[in-house]
Amino acid sequence: MISIKKPKTLKQTNRKVILNILRDSGEVSVADLSKKVNLSKPTLMAIIDYYLKKGLVMNVGKGNSTEEGGKKPNIYKFNEDGGYAIGMIISANKLAGVITNLKNKILFKETLPLESNEKFDSVLEKIVDLYNDLIIGAEINREKIIGLAIGAYGITNFDKGEVIFSPHFPSWGKNLNLREKVKGKIPDEIPIIIDNHSRFQVFAEKVLGLGRDKDNIVAIQAGKGMVAGVIIDNEIKRGNHYLIGEIGHMIIDPEAREICACGGKGCFEAMVTTNRIVRMVEERYSYYPDSIIFNGDGSKNIDIYKIFDALDKKDKLALEIMNDVINWFGIGISNIILMYDPQVVIIQGIFTKAGDYFLESVREKINKISLFSIKRKTEIKYSELGDNAGVLGAASFVLSKFFE
Repeated sequence: MISIKKPKTLKQTNRKVILNILRDSGEVSVADLSKKVNLSKPTLMAIIDYYLKKGLVMNVGKGNSTEEGGKKPNIYKFNEDGGYAIGMIISANKLAGVITNLKNKILFKETLPLESNEKFDSVLEKIVDLYNDLIIGAEINREKIIGLAIGAYGITNFDKGEVIFSPHFPSWGKNLNLREKVKGKIPDEIPIIIDNHSRFQVFAEKVLGLGRDKDNIVAIQAGKGMVAGVIIDNEIKRGNHYLIGEIGHMIIDPEAREICACGGKGCFEAMVTTNRIVRMVEERYSYYPDSIIFNGDGSKNIDIYKIFDALDKKDKLALEIMNDVINWFGIGISNIILMYDPQVVIIQGIFTKAGDYFLESVREKINKISLFSIKRKTEIKYSELGDNAGVLGAASFVLSKFFE
């Protein structure tokens, strides 16, 4: 039996509890609900009527009579199309978005290209265009939109809705209030949520991915840059200066010649960036001209996927380069495990294409240098959500706020 809280907003609290039960259930009667909560049937019926009027609950017909006979009960069901959430991610070269129903089902998605360091007014226009395109593409009533969440690359102030600084869009300046700017352009009166994209990505893992049964999760996105989303005790962590998750600037080799974009030497990001990997392969062409990475084309037209493919085939050059990268990944993730003590570390982004050898070797490296108790308990896995992790996480975060 679920015990209903009794704060000042008792009616609202009771409604939310019942709506969440309906959302997680199939078809139920009022009698079924009364077995789960300590509320009278008249109170439950009043709540059902409230949600019937709002279109969040549907009457799907009559159930079976009890053994004693009597009237057949009305059967109710959560209406997953009673509302819609929109999630967007602003990355270095694109603006991606999805619209979902109340059960996280993607109804429509779209991506718009962004120029390098595109001016904010231009990006804002694209946000509004994408918002409208998603509504039109999903063919839904815009009055049913329950919220919009936008994830930005860079340091963000979740509470104020500000992009404090974006490394990809320095022309935006500092402390740009993205929430207010978007709110001034979108005609619908809806909640608008702004956060770092990595926090929406780890939230996606929590509600839809490999972290569903976990309380403590770190999701790492690595590629040209590196950042992480952190959930501890089922709560997204941001930090006093919103810096939690900026793991790419953790120094793991102070003697390295690699200079990070932040100006530091030997940052985690700088040691494993795909730019460094491709550069190192190009520099070794004269030593490994027969490597399948080059495919007889010389040291031009190399991309990270060719390197990953060669690694999977145990190409000598690919093994030499990627073993170096594996070493730094192992050191970096070991430090992250000591900082956050997660149940699972989930690798997202381009490195999910690196293959089994990469993942197994990273695990082995971590086991060699980690505390004994960590070796067997912290899982290291590839994300299964693909490129939709960020936008799905953003839309899911809207839903979580709606159902709080």
